[in-house]
Amino acid sequence: MDGFGFRERRTFDAVVAEMGTDPVQELYDELLAASTNLGAVDLAELLARKPQSVVRNDDGSFRLFRIGDAVASRNVHAAMLDAARLCGTI
Repeated sequence: MDGFGFRERRTFDAVVAEMGTDPVQELYDELLAASTNLGAVDLAELLARKPQSVVRNDDGSFRLFRIGDAVASRNVHAAMLDAARLCGTI
């Protein structure tokens, strides 16, 4: 933390940064063509808490989803709920 003279190092598997309401659209656009789902979400599967099965690109190597403020201006709790619904089936 700046100004406190405190430094700590930690290792994580994943990091979630909540930094405002402006999505980084360029990153999403760059990743889109390489994803298996091309950013699509099956809303029925999402609400039923089932794994996402949408495949629109057989050559893709990962699934890509937008959550929280990348979808619409909302609070961090909405993003956490989106993430829980998408990742709870992994």
